[in-house]
Amino acid sequence: MNARKNLFFRILLVMLLVFSAGIIEAGEGKKEHAGHWGYEGEAGPNRWGELSPEFAVCSEGRTQSPIDITTGTEKDLKDLEFKYNKNSSLDIVNNGHTVMVNYEGGSALVVDGDEYGLVQFHFHSPSEHTVNGNYYDMEMHLVHKNKEGKLAVVGVFMKKGGQNTALDGIWANLPKEEGKKTAGVPFNAADLLPQNKAYFRYPGSLTTPPCSEGVTWLVLKNTVEVSAEQIEAFRKIMDNNNRPVQPLNEREVETKD
Repeated sequence: MNARKNLFFRILLVMLLVFSAGIIEAGEGKKEHAGHWGYEGEAGPNRWGELSPEFAVCSEGRTQSPIDITTGTEKDLKDLEFKYNKNSSLDIVNNGHTVMVNYEGGSALVVDGDEYGLVQFHFHSPSEHTVNGNYYDMEMHLVHKNKEGKLAVVGVFMKKGGQNTALDGIWANLPKEEGKKTAGVPFNAADLLPQNKAYFRYPGSLTTPPCSEGVTWLVLKNTVEVSAEQIEAFRKIMDNNNRPVQPLNEREVETKD
């Protein structure tokens, strides 16, 4: 009798273990699915912080980006020094959230004597940052990283006007679907910048999940032009991929003319 009971409990224990494993596996699947994010609906910006524990700072952080820039405090900031290669090949990626251009090593931005290597740049439409509540047609983000892994991102506003010939090599190779497309043309990211490099500076975050903070934002005051056709070509692939502005909280926006 005792042998039968022991056998029964062993079978029951095995069944419970199998059932529990199924629950855990299902839970992991849900957790992985919860990490998918977007710009609208249940996976939109207002829900990012709920989609995954890794995204919690998207809703809990105090120094989130983008922001509405209304004014800046004049500071004795140094000029930004752009040291970009003139002949980088382009690795263009449609990652489902933006069109991103991975940049070859060797290009850098110098901020307060600290060198940050240019890693990639990408685009948002309409702009993510606003100025006095006003959006621009597009915004480009040039992402730089220093040896300690800290990020400095340069924001460039893009407004409708004449054709931006510096973008021709990229726009001719825009991936219409998720994936990568390499354009074997010489390229210099410096051609995408306005001549006047006056800027706003503030401490912020990534504007996409996981919304990591500790990012130095350098938003150029002057704009570059893009044609209506160039804007439309981008929006056919990626439209409304901008995060709403976030509270400034106790942060100070510094300005350099």
